[in-house]
Amino acid sequence: MLIILNPTDRDWTKHRYILWFDACGSTRIMIWANGLDSAIDEAVDYLADNAPGLLADADVFEEYNRLIANGMSEEEAQEGAEIDTTCAGNFGHYLNSGEWGIVAEDPSRATVKELTADGIRLAG
Repeated sequence: MLIILNPTDRDWTKHRYILWFDACGSTRIMIWANGLDSAIDEAVDYLADNAPGLLADADVFEEYNRLIANGMSEEEAQEGAEIDTTCAGNFGHYLNSGEWGIVAEDPSRATVKELTADGIRLAG
């Protein structure tokens, strides 16, 4: 299934990305954005509202508290808790770094067609 996130933005953005999320890569989102950072932020904001289980926020918070309890400074604990995560989205959510990636940047119609063989869903 390919989730199409913001097709109305295609008129003013420079790129289209297809990103995958979760350990199996089964959540794929197509996003129009001016750059990869913006695309990831849009996708993470969508996931926070629609698939919060894909976020690592609770794990980062737990690890931070564990490190503080073990005597680390706040700065050291924050750094340690964020290892192997990607912080994204407008509210600073976390993804495990090995649980997201790029399927395609500016994919051709043929690539999109191939990726939508199992269906398309328009977000929103």
